[in-house]
Amino acid sequence: EILNALSIQIEQQNAIVQFNSIEDSIYIYADQLHISSVLFNLVDNALKYAKDQPIIAISLVKKDHFVLLTVKDDGIGIAKENQLKIFNKFFRVSQGENKHNIKGYGLGLSYVYYIIKKHKGNIKVESDLGKGTSFIITLPL
Repeated sequence: EILNALSIQIEQQNAIVQFNSIEDSIYIYADQLHISSVLFNLVDNALKYAKDQPIIAISLVKKDHFVLLTVKDDGIGIAKENQLKIFNKFFRVSQGENKHNIKGYGLGLSYVYYIIKKHKGNIKVESDLGKGTSFIITLPL
């Protein structure tokens, strides 16, 4: 559903989106609207902060009593000093001189963090400038 909703942006950017899951289906007890919004936000950000032809990999893995959802991109990345701040309300990574090339209010990732925590899950970010970013979400089954 999320990839379908973003299909125009994906097509316009000539993005490659890969979805991998070993399981046929994985069920979690969650608010469908909010979890969908979390995924939408992460994929939308991967497209917004992409380089030339974005490659986005989404994976879903069942592990013990948890599901690991990873959204990985090959975009511009996030500097180490900003990685702990990106989940704060209104925080936006500056592009220099308080200028932002991407429109937004700095609420998306704080919303993502809040929703994942409300679902008794965890989220972490792994990123290198110029090499891309991975958001790894752990949710209970």
